[in-house]
Amino acid sequence: MKKENDFCAIAVDMGAGSIRIMLAVIEKNELLLEEVHRIDNEIRVRDGRDTWDMEYITGEIVRGISGIMETSGKQPESIGVDSWGADFVLLDRNGDLVDAAVAYRDKRTEGMQEQWRRIMPDQETFSRTGINFYIFNTLFQLLSLKGSSSIQRCSQILFIPCFINYLLSGRMVNELTISSTSQMLGVEGKEWDSRILENLDLNMGKLGEVILPGTKLGSVLLPEIDGNRLECVAVCGHDTACVVAAIPVENPNYAYISAGTWCIVGIESVRPLISEEAFRLGITNERGYGDSYRCLKNIVGLWLLQGLKRALRADISFAQMEEMVREEGDARQVIDPDDPGFYNPENMKEAFDRYFVKSGQQLPDRFSDYIRCAYDSLCFSFRYQIEQLEQLSGKSIGVLHVVGGGSQSDYLCQRIATICEREVISGPVEGAAMGNVIIQGIAMGKIQNLQAGRDLVRKSCRVIKYRPAGIQELTQERYRKYLTLKR
Repeated sequence: MKKENDFCAIAVDMGAGSIRIMLAVIEKNELLLEEVHRIDNEIRVRDGRDTWDMEYITGEIVRGISGIMETSGKQPESIGVDSWGADFVLLDRNGDLVDAAVAYRDKRTEGMQEQWRRIMPDQETFSRTGINFYIFNTLFQLLSLKGSSSIQRCSQILFIPCFINYLLSGRMVNELTISSTSQMLGVEGKEWDSRILENLDLNMGKLGEVILPGTKLGSVLLPEIDGNRLECVAVCGHDTACVVAAIPVENPNYAYISAGTWCIVGIESVRPLISEEAFRLGITNERGYGDSYRCLKNIVGLWLLQGLKRALRADISFAQMEEMVREEGDARQVIDPDDPGFYNPENMKEAFDRYFVKSGQQLPDRFSDYIRCAYDSLCFSFRYQIEQLEQLSGKSIGVLHVVGGGSQSDYLCQRIATICEREVISGPVEGAAMGNVIIQGIAMGKIQNLQAGRDLVRKSCRVIKYRPAGIQELTQERYRKYLTLKR
């Protein structure tokens, strides 16, 4: 591999649960990350709304950046920001917040999909934007604000990472990958869909210019770092787009599974999947780095195991839960993780029981059977989505890259390989931060291209390969049962 130049950068990785400021150093063909500052991030109720405390968040981000600039032995050259999707801020003509930033879980979007359906058919919205229907989409958030005083007072709408970029650089622009999560951006190019905005009574100027990931926005203007030149780079604003940019791809015929509380199963593609069948299956097409599409499906993930752990009310680790199912034989039960009953139940074990009853299955005798059912049903869901993506894209998928927190579980990775009957490659865990830094490095001329960045990730992090073990007939039978439940 071509040796990349030494490089130091700051990655601001914003999650709905925590926000981290990472110092990244590339030297000797290795990418090293150090978490320098972390804050808990949580939704706060303000005037009856679920909101993000942007004053606190921005203050802590500045504090973290300042700390790095003051104490690091290395001089960072650039900074990039990524975050969760869909959420935004409203700014007035002076660039100040019009209102508190409302969070995607707020109830203001209730009934909005049905209201939008009366304005534009679902299939047309999907074909125009490539984005499938989720209640938290920016489209529905803005529909709930249609005609409001907040929108009337608003001069500019910026997505969360783009707002941070504005505070750093002074430029009010929205980045492509985060804009694509809105369900308002045209499926091709980087223009807003004029008919959708017209139906929202929204002036296109309020959403402004959409820029490509990797665009240099100029020097950071914070007085706290006066005298230090630090370039603000608009990396992939959406954290999952950063994760995908960091996948250490060797075989181009791959799919990825981002395994966490929620799971994302998807492929990279040069074109979106916008057929009627793709719409029916819930496929969404978000934009990626390098003019790519991330054709994916969002599904309930390790939330199932987290809920069962709470329901057990015992001091047991996830590693111990995995040991329980290693030692026991196959359970016979199976669930569809997409069933609404698993979205946010008061008691996850009781949600499993209700599902078993309504689907005509016996209740398990042992708690370990619930755990195995959860793990295996997740893997069945992964296999199903991968098979659907193969059919829709015409792409034969031979390798699965598992990234995120779930990639640290040897049991889960091996079970995915066996049930999906494909090789699994795990890692990196810190995919979003690594992708963030790679895109900065390319923009700053320190990394040659995306493949060179992915090669750097492979060299720098723990990557393990898992080969499929022979799948048992009972497991195949349970997968067939899963397919009947999906229908």
